[in-house]
Amino acid sequence: MGTSPARHETRSALEAAVCAAMRRQNVAHEHRSLRFRVTLTSGETVEYRPDVVARRGTILFLVEPLRDAGDAARIELLERFLDQHSPEIVLVVLAEEDAMGRVPAEAYDELYDAGDIAAAVRRIRLQEPGGIIRPFPKPRSGAGL
Repeated sequence: MGTSPARHETRSALEAAVCAAMRRQNVAHEHRSLRFRVTLTSGETVEYRPDVVARRGTILFLVEPLRDAGDAARIELLERFLDQHSPEIVLVVLAEEDAMGRVPAEAYDELYDAGDIAAAVRRIRLQEPGGIIRPFPKPRSGAGL
């Protein structure tokens, strides 16, 4: 995991909206400041640079504005990232309301409606920097238990 200088350059309208909401709520954040290596199921190793990073003590929130819930390559990257990296990293995915049901639970720690970015930012702001990470309920597939 490497770092680079923090900037506020955004690559999409959704990322710009996240940045604006974080500024309004006084949540310090960075854009593409971290780099992770992720090994895909094919064995290939790729770089993952989260769009937005917010640090709350030892807890890192990575905010991923998911532009296309049907993007299988991006979904695999997020799933494999979560499988391979620290539990003190919280991957927050923002998706359009009608696409939220298509984002597999394995691809995020927390999932929010992109139309309510303020809720995701508020959750990050309210995280106690020295506390434990609040559990986030995920939908169940109905299979198994």
